[in-house]
Amino acid sequence: MNKKSFIIVILLLLSLFGMSLFVQDTLAKYRKKVSQEVSLNLARWNIKLNNEDIVGKDVITSKITPVFSKNEYVADNVLAPGITGYFDIEIDASEVDVSFTYQLTSVIDDSKTYPDIVVYGYTLDPDNSEEITPYTEEGISGTIEHNATEPVKVRMHIKWDDSAENQMDNLQDTALAIEKSEVIMRGTFTFKQINIQ
Repeated sequence: MNKKSFIIVILLLLSLFGMSLFVQDTLAKYRKKVSQEVSLNLARWNIKLNNEDIVGKDVITSKITPVFSKNEYVADNVLAPGITGYFDIEIDASEVDVSFTYQLTSVIDDSKTYPDIVVYGYTLDPDNSEEITPYTEEGISGTIEHNATEPVKVRMHIKWDDSAENQMDNLQDTALAIEKSEVIMRGTFTFKQINIQ
């Protein structure tokens, strides 16, 4: 190879090397890695039961005070044979972003000992309805839509059955009233998101 060819080859190699640096630098201007955050709003699940938030709780601490029918022979605010009453349950779903079902069941503690004290019916939306639906062991169930703005109200009707069909006689009624100053009723409330499939 002659000297002229050798110089041309070297110049070509140097030119090629210089071009590669130039092209690499040019491409580097158009090559960029960026990141961006995406904010996702998560659905709220903030159900309130009688104005108490249920999130993270197994037991609601606020007490429900029943209202009993007035009777000239019985003191106010007590349950006695033949007396009826009610208590209200309010489900506030205004801070819930998903539709869900609810089930309410209520039972007297030790109901075998006090079979005449019973939940006998319920009224949905008691502010606008007086219809009493018979209560069954399955309880009360319904659906609340995700855009609910008004609370769901349920009135549970209770009584101390003193009819001919009652199970306790007058002596047992008297013994119960002497033995106990109160009987506990437990409510179980189940809330479940409707599946989105």
